Amino acid sequence: MTKRIIQEHIDNYSSTLTEILNREVELGNEIEETSKGWPEENTIIIFLKKPFIAEYKFENVEYRNIDDPHYWKAEYEDNLTKHLLACKF
Repeated sequence: MTKRIIQEHIDNYSSTLTEILNREVELGNEIEETSKGWPEENTIIIFLKKPFIAEYKFENVEYRNIDDPHYWKAEYEDNLTKHLLACKF
């Protein structure tokens, strides 16, 4: 399966998670892939190439340490939009 970055996913992404995403990119992380439709139809996931460089706390955003090589290392979920920002190992 080819990994893709879809601009529409980035354009329609959670504004709160976009703040985290932008900060991570400023610190040297990179978007590796985007996807939509899992686990819910409207969920957008953006995957970063490296583990999160910093820690973030926002209202309505939950951090989870997934630590599963079949999935990803960690994620932030916007509880309002159900969008995810996930990082690889």
